[in-house]
Amino acid sequence: MAKLQTLFFLGKGGTGKSTASALLSLVLMEQGKKVLLASFDDAHNQSDIFETRFSDKACTLEPCLEVLQIDRNKEIKRYLKKTAQNVKSSYAYLTAFNLDNYFDILKFSPGMEEYALVTAFMGLQTKYKNYDYLIIDMPPTALSLRFFNLPTLSLTWIDQLEKLRLDIYERKQIVSRIKFAGKEFERDKVLSRIREIKSDYLILKDIFEDPQKSTLLAVFNRDVLSVAETRRIIEQLNSLNIHLKGVICNDRMEEGVNGKQIQNEFSPLPVQKIPYCASSLIGMDALKQHIDSCHVTFDVILNEN
Repeated sequence: MAKLQTLFFLGKGGTGKSTASALLSLVLMEQGKKVLLASFDDAHNQSDIFETRFSDKACTLEPCLEVLQIDRNKEIKRYLKKTAQNVKSSYAYLTAFNLDNYFDILKFSPGMEEYALVTAFMGLQTKYKNYDYLIIDMPPTALSLRFFNLPTLSLTWIDQLEKLRLDIYERKQIVSRIKFAGKEFERDKVLSRIREIKSDYLILKDIFEDPQKSTLLAVFNRDVLSVAETRRIIEQLNSLNIHLKGVICNDRMEEGVNGKQIQNEFSPLPVQKIPYCASSLIGMDALKQHIDSCHVTFDVILNEN
């Protein structure tokens, strides 16, 4: 049975993380690895690169390669529907209220995008657990960092909710014992749900932090702004105890920050280079030709795994 390895491609918008993730997917596919390439970016760049319209239903491009495009709005609706069902099952008396109207408003709340992507990610982890690689083309930096921060932030709130609920539950039991001595009490559904959510986020946090389960890669170009944003990505992820496995220098220009400066900037992280290509890397044939003609192997990154 395959042990799923997840690779996240992050980076400043326009650096070519979609192209880099597509190239690596093809390299792994040629090695006989079973790969799912999932785009979490609403820009639909993978559809443009492969000249194929993708949806949230996986499309088979080659025997060992499938590609899909996450529909963020659909994931938000799915998440809110599941939440509404959990609320109704825990609080039967709320069925008298039209909760759907409230959840229609909640879909515009801050944080919904991160929850949608996390829900999608956990679903892919389960559905494609027997694949070799899950490669994720992430959205721009700001949303990507909120995505990786979500488990830590949520666990902070959940720990406090758990303490508060335990205090409430203890007080309820004291009152009940006084009034109804010897009665067997019903399990606290709210506390059970809090602990279920806590368990989910602990699992997610472990996936992000464990290098045996996740490989995070940042794609940059040889320009000052791209290098600076990559440095900030590294610093913010480090603060979450999430560490990049390496960085990918996508040579989209013939000149820029030189190789020695780049090595010094990101040391001790390994730097994988994607050679400059004068032509547009659009279509399966163009991607494969670039891999063959420029000997694109991703050996630096793959050897780190």
